[in-house]
Amino acid sequence: MRIILLVVALWVLVLCVALIQAAQPMAGVTLAVGHFGGTDQELQECDFAVGIGAMLLLHPQGEPCVIARELVGRTGRLVFVVD
Repeated sequence: MRIILLVVALWVLVLCVALIQAAQPMAGVTLAVGHFGGTDQELQECDFAVGIGAMLLLHPQGEPCVIARELVGRTGRLVFVVD
């Protein structure tokens, strides 16, 4: 009887840890939160302001720059994810 209770308790513990890990989609450090945009000149050069005091600098001919230009005006967060 004790073994069954121990197995059930360990199974519940493993299930809780798995659910907590699943709730965290990516491990990273949030660098900035807020409005995504910039001045007209900054947007042409692919320099984007994120929140207050953070800048995202992308290559003007790169695909990330094209995607980022579509996101101007939205609110979000800039996250640094370690490889």
